Amino acid sequence: MFARVAAWAVRHARPVLAISIAIAVAAGIGAMSLSTDAAPSTLIDSDAPSYRATQQVREAFGEEPVVVLVEGDLQQLVLTPNLGRLLRLEGCLSGKVPAGVQPIPGACAELAKLNPVESVNGPATFLNEAVIQIDRQLSHLVKTVPRDQLRQFLLEVAARYGITSAPSLNNPEFLAAVVFDLRRSRGTPKARLSYLFPNRRTAQIIVRLRPDLSAAQQRRAIELIRDAVADPTPRQACRFKGRPEPCFALHGGRYVVSGVPVVVNGVAAALQNALAILLAAALVVMALTLIAVFRARLRLLPLAIALGAAALSFGLLRLVGGSLTMASIAVLPILIGLVVDYAIQLQARVEEAAQEGLGSLDAAQAAARRGGPAIATACLATAAGFAVLQLSPVPMVRGFGVLLIAGILLGFALALIVVPAALSLRSPTGRGGRPFPPLGQRLLDLALRHPQRVLAVGGLLAVAGWGVGTQLSTVTDIRELAPQNAREVRDLNELQDATGVSGTLDVSVHAPDLTDPATLRWMATFKRRVLRTGGFSGPEPSCLSAEICPGPALSDFVASGSGALKRGQIRDAFEELPAYDLEQVATLDPKTGQPGGLTLLSFGIRAQSLEAQQRLIERVRGEIGDPGSPGGPPPGVAVELAGLPVIAAAAASDLSASRYWLTLAGLAAVLLVLAAVYRSPRRALLPLVPVLFATGWSALVLWVSGVPLNPMSAALGALTVAIATEFSVILTARFDEERSGGRSLAEALRRSYSRTGAAVLASAITAIAGFAVLIVSDVGMLRDFGLVTVLDLGVALLGVMIVLPAALAWEEARR
Repeated sequence: MFARVAAWAVRHARPVLAISIAIAVAAGIGAMSLSTDAAPSTLIDSDAPSYRATQQVREAFGEEPVVVLVEGDLQQLVLTPNLGRLLRLEGCLSGKVPAGVQPIPGACAELAKLNPVESVNGPATFLNEAVIQIDRQLSHLVKTVPRDQLRQFLLEVAARYGITSAPSLNNPEFLAAVVFDLRRSRGTPKARLSYLFPNRRTAQIIVRLRPDLSAAQQRRAIELIRDAVADPTPRQACRFKGRPEPCFALHGGRYVVSGVPVVVNGVAAALQNALAILLAAALVVMALTLIAVFRARLRLLPLAIALGAAALSFGLLRLVGGSLTMASIAVLPILIGLVVDYAIQLQARVEEAAQEGLGSLDAAQAAARRGGPAIATACLATAAGFAVLQLSPVPMVRGFGVLLIAGILLGFALALIVVPAALSLRSPTGRGGRPFPPLGQRLLDLALRHPQRVLAVGGLLAVAGWGVGTQLSTVTDIRELAPQNAREVRDLNELQDATGVSGTLDVSVHAPDLTDPATLRWMATFKRRVLRTGGFSGPEPSCLSAEICPGPALSDFVASGSGALKRGQIRDAFEELPAYDLEQVATLDPKTGQPGGLTLLSFGIRAQSLEAQQRLIERVRGEIGDPGSPGGPPPGVAVELAGLPVIAAAAASDLSASRYWLTLAGLAAVLLVLAAVYRSPRRALLPLVPVLFATGWSALVLWVSGVPLNPMSAALGALTVAIATEFSVILTARFDEERSGGRSLAEALRRSYSRTGAAVLASAITAIAGFAVLIVSDVGMLRDFGLVTVLDLGVALLGVMIVLPAALAWEEARR
């Protein structure tokens, strides 16, 4: 069958090449428009409780918050005309312009047009709403309460809160009474308002984008927020002491834009740009290496076929509506390494046939007949190993496996058709590759002389590697993985240094009645427990020293009296709240008479490794308790943790836990395929010996070198199995072919390694040289990814160069 395909390709060489090039180019162009997907659905299954809770929170309250950090002395920010500038900025960011008012030109006008913002919660809007609400309540009291009682009430308010004059944004006394804790040192904000006023040097504006925005729309919204806070243009609409000034420029303060969406978008863009540049450099290095190590006509043909297979794979992904994830980028080294080897093996076989004096057609048929079955078997075995990735709990790892299977099948088909067609247009040289290098000959001689010792030492090292593999460190803190000079990383660090937090942990609460005193009482006590265990407690709690900080909650509005208040009184209190305050924390609408719904408890957390984040999340989850139990939520109330931090930490835990058993399952799948093809225990088991050893060696080398895993390289455990399987199956098949021709053990091994082994060496060195380029990157994620790739390729090559001949020699001696 393979010979017939090769003969057909030779007879139609020019059309075959033209069509192959056209399809590959078209697929490559289509692949360039692939979007990057960093959505929670790539990290966790859609039926997981945390995913469902996160989606419900997004739909009800918007995306993860974008944070505009306002730095400066808090008294200068709140008690001076700076407050008016903050109020203008918050109105601009909301995109909501009052009827008959022209929006501020530039970014504000575009935000009003695009309307990408779900909600804005900022210090100036909070204080403005406080003024409106107090005025409304005072007006109501003046109309309904006798003068003496009203006077007594106002005196009590003055004594308790320090408010002795009419509430107004121009009244520093009133503003100070609302914002600052008068029992603590001057300028210290109230602890319960830390989500707006983290400390005496900062305030922050919380912006939640609409959940239905596309990735491009979200990026544009973030750009507009950046543009708005940095707008230096003096405006006639923004005058100070009679002169136009920039509308939002603070006197004695500055802005920093950060938050999860900002960091994710910025780091993804930086990674894509860095990866594109480095992959271009890697392809140049691979081309030069292939020219140096592969001595044949059309030396770059294997690399061209590998690039064509990659283009077809990612083009197919684009055609079916897929998108790029962090894991799918890791497909490239595996795919290029395997397909280069497919093409080199076939091309080397054609050169061998040409040495026998065969013409182009006969040489192509002979090469396909001799080499095609072994390469096809290796391809099937590798595909079976990748198919096991469908058992992974992480969706992007499953997508990684599907893309790899499609890629290697397309690569094999492309190599089988294009190699004979291309070589038929130029007569083969009959040289094949360079001679097997002296070091390789010495390793082969060592394996032949001392097979048992080689296997014993290799086995001991593999066992040691499997043992220390569980101790491999995994870097998951985005600040360490991202480009250190990226603006987003600098801003994230500044946000955390200034406020103590840089992200949000959401707790969603579904209740049949959100006005039930028991529900509100539980929410208040739960919040206090979480803050206490997180270190936000004591006489002067601080987000700078605590592990977790308070955010807004529905219970804040009535918690102090929820034990004594009746359900009707709580409902009346909620009806008096402005929609602005209520919609930030609950879907409750008291005016409709439907008391049930979803409410949100938010906590501020700091950027840290996903392992530390997972431990924090588990502690918070432990404070929830079982419904109806002491300390737990009331019966009928459902509580779930939500948000990207919860999903990311769970995905990291799943990835780490599944990495080892998926490797074992992959080896089992490879064994089943080889057993089905060869129907011989010997031929099925022998190729797996170097593969098994290489998995342990890879872990040992990573442990000794101290190279950490990361979300990209953690999926590359499949690389060792894939490459080692490919090399091992092809070399074992060539050895069996030589032995069946009557050659001795030593002669069969030397001939196999001087021919097929030289081609394996050429493809491995080409891939190693190309991906070594990534090591020079200043992006931690790409640098470690490159190191892990090179080490995995190296141990796979070493395994087939010394362990496989030792296993073959030992097995024959045993027989």
